[in-house]
Amino acid sequence: MASRTFELTTAVPVAPEAVIDFLEDLGRHRGLRPFLVSADVVARGHDAVGPWTQWRVTERPKLGPFRYRITFPARMHRTSATSMSGDVRAAPGCSLRTTTEATAHPAPASASTVHEVTVVTAPRLLIGYMTRQAQLAHARTFSLLPRELA
Repeated sequence: MASRTFELTTAVPVAPEAVIDFLEDLGRHRGLRPFLVSADVVARGHDAVGPWTQWRVTERPKLGPFRYRITFPARMHRTSATSMSGDVRAAPGCSLRTTTEATAHPAPASASTVHEVTVVTAPRLLIGYMTRQAQLAHARTFSLLPRELA
């Protein structure tokens, strides 16, 4: 097994709580994420860390010129009013762990900076592909997020 990490940051025109509300609702990500076909809630709960939502996500990523369909579980965990984490099991031995935090700008009061750290874990033969696909999807989401939340 191998792991790689990447980070993304963007500024958005909403308060920190609002951007985390949006990001933890995967059903609202259609059009932002390049591979997303559907995201359906399958369970909700609460533990010592906070509330969580379990999703069944279907995507159509690319492998060269070909697209394939994959369905996998994703758990979004609200860790505070302004932060969340995500755990995705994309395939056996392939996972993504995200930690996202939004912080308020001093002015205007309704703007925030969003910072995400993603750790990709996969077998050595797949780590490059998994990291590129994840980074492409997350970078596109972060690039479109300011306009989506405006």
